[in-house]
Amino acid sequence: MADYSAIMALVLEHRSYSEIVETVGCSRREIALVTKTVRARGITTEQAASLSRDDLAELFPDGRKNVSVGFVQPDLAAIVKSMKSNRHYTLQQAWHRYVQAPAAK
Repeated sequence: MADYSAIMALVLEHRSYSEIVETVGCSRREIALVTKTVRARGITTEQAASLSRDDLAELFPDGRKNVSVGFVQPDLAAIVKSMKSNRHYTLQQAWHRYVQAPAAK
């Protein structure tokens, strides 16, 4: 996760994107997001210095999704057992069985 407080401080000092990338090691997209937020909310240097971690998390929410919540792990031990007991059982068949299982939907 980017150090938004450091990016914000450098944006408020009117540093160039290249300087900020070199200093903080973030992406240009993150700099653009911080710049847009600073301009939209009228944040000053004093306000930026007084922002807590919670304030920064509110300004710049982590948009990543937790994919594993709805993901059902395949039973790999059962697949290997099926493949050992039936030499014609393939991974493609195991995949079709996994996809059609009601828990995977």
